[in-house]
Amino acid sequence: MTFTPKRFGASFVVLLGAASVISCATHSIARDPSVSSEQRITEVDAKLATLRPILRGHPPRVSSEDQRREVEREWKDTETELQEISKRSEPTPEIEWRLGELYRFGHNLDVPGAGKQCVSHLERAIALRPDYAEAYLELGVFYTDAGLRWAPLGEANLKKAIEASKPTPLPRAWRALTFAYYYQGKFADSAAAADQYLLLVPDDDDVQQMKKVAQQAASRGATGFAPVGRLEVP
Repeated sequence: MTFTPKRFGASFVVLLGAASVISCATHSIARDPSVSSEQRITEVDAKLATLRPILRGHPPRVSSEDQRREVEREWKDTETELQEISKRSEPTPEIEWRLGELYRFGHNLDVPGAGKQCVSHLERAIALRPDYAEAYLELGVFYTDAGLRWAPLGEANLKKAIEASKPTPLPRAWRALTFAYYYQGKFADSAAAADQYLLLVPDDDDVQQMKKVAQQAASRGATGFAPVGRLEVP
């Protein structure tokens, strides 16, 4: 059973068009000393929001080499801007978290060293704020999507994210935890995590199917990884 991520078509072009406009605005703002840090961060957040649907998983959601090059350029511009903001202020968990997410995107773009940078910045964010649910979530998603050997670290961080976010539900953490359990052969736990996620997001067809596969594996007493193709961790 194979799950295939949807590709971006015309909407991808719209996203890149928006990113280009944002890039021009942010490029000048980041270097203008009269602009407040809050405004710089707002502009960077807009760029991260544009990159997120394209780079949140591997492989990136691109359909041509030209589009990939454009995304790589936008990613690099955002890296430069965030690094400049970071240099101009004291370390904060919020900036470290943004850098961590950006380098997770870079890891999905196969940028050399991006995975190590992702972990480093997210660990700094957690050191500065030990109850930072979003940083644990980002780290958990990174490890879960990095490969089977990292799934236990994904599980550990996703559980911390869920605990730190209480009483606010954290759908992305439950979704990623479904995969982290599955990749370890913890099929009953995977189905239970899927249940928690589907209570919050009932229309996710991929997770509904993932739950069925996990339940079937658990009912057979399976202990090894049962391949289902690549499912994208958000």
